[in-house]
Amino acid sequence: MRVDPETTRTLRHADPEVQEVLDIWMARFLGSQIPLGDITSTLDRIRTWPEWGQEWMATAAVHEELAETAWVQGRRLSAVPAFLTAARCYHMAYFLTVHDEDLHRRGLAKMVECHDRVLEHQEPSVVKITVPFPDGDLVGLLSVPRTETPPPVVILLPGLDSTKETRHGGRGSLMKRGMAVLSLDGPGQGEVSLRLPIRHDYEVVIAAAIDELERRADVDATRVGLVGASLGGYYACRAAAFEPRVKAAVANCGPYEWGEIYDELPGVTRGAFRHYSWSKSEEEARERAALLDLTGVAERITVPLVVVHGMLDPLIPVDHARRIAAEATDATLIEIEDGTHGGGNLSYTFEPWVEDWMAQHLGGRVA
Repeated sequence: MRVDPETTRTLRHADPEVQEVLDIWMARFLGSQIPLGDITSTLDRIRTWPEWGQEWMATAAVHEELAETAWVQGRRLSAVPAFLTAARCYHMAYFLTVHDEDLHRRGLAKMVECHDRVLEHQEPSVVKITVPFPDGDLVGLLSVPRTETPPPVVILLPGLDSTKETRHGGRGSLMKRGMAVLSLDGPGQGEVSLRLPIRHDYEVVIAAAIDELERRADVDATRVGLVGASLGGYYACRAAAFEPRVKAAVANCGPYEWGEIYDELPGVTRGAFRHYSWSKSEEEARERAALLDLTGVAERITVPLVVVHGMLDPLIPVDHARRIAAEATDATLIEIEDGTHGGGNLSYTFEPWVEDWMAQHLGGRVA
């Protein structure tokens, strides 16, 4: 940890691993609509880190039961948000619980199940698509606004431990600006992590996604932008450097050189990377981490790029963002003075501007 935990102003917990997770991700939990009451009551039941997953599974089950009851009674307006809350809580249970493979798989399956259960009832509307890919299809969530002509597309890229479900919740503000939104599970992400590990050459993933978009008549695949957060910020940069069909990109708190900071990352993060990269040992994970490197890559980014970074990010130093912005041809750097990882605690200071910027570059609307 590079930041005194007191500066994060989060909840306090006696277990150091639980506290580490809160210090890094509390803003993300709240931003993804995890009820504060669920956070505090679940934390009250957790004594040590190994109990994190099982207690969040229990919290999620409460919401799923409420959702199921409302569904059976025909109360769809109550059932839909309850299923979505259950999905978010199941994600909380499994996303860093890689020390318990059975719980991890159950939590992931339940997250997908609860989210898929109400796909056709969500607003704005959502469809689940598959993207043909070697050794196993990718999966995405697509939402298309009502426009007179096919709209441009923003592809949202999860990071190390987020998923298409967690990212797609932010689609509404992009759709209001006249852009379709595709949230993608690539290799090592969400349900695709069960059949494909993390790969550093993410341009092949984006190429496959754009190929699929080109087969659709309801979107304009000649106008595609990328928004990646955390490790997804690296993926956005890598794809923008090598996939010529990308027109603009945003990298939020992405690393320049993942291997450079790997040994300084929190234990739960290193464990997650070992898991999602399918590494059999710490040494192998370190070798795989070294492949995620923008040396000689960032300088090849010629499309407009926005690089966002929180100055209090406890995972990735701000100098990584500065290096990316300095080497890319047309980059705008946004440093959030009191921002944590992803700037989630101060998202209102930059997200609207970034969304307007993307709309301007893809031909959406800002008024």
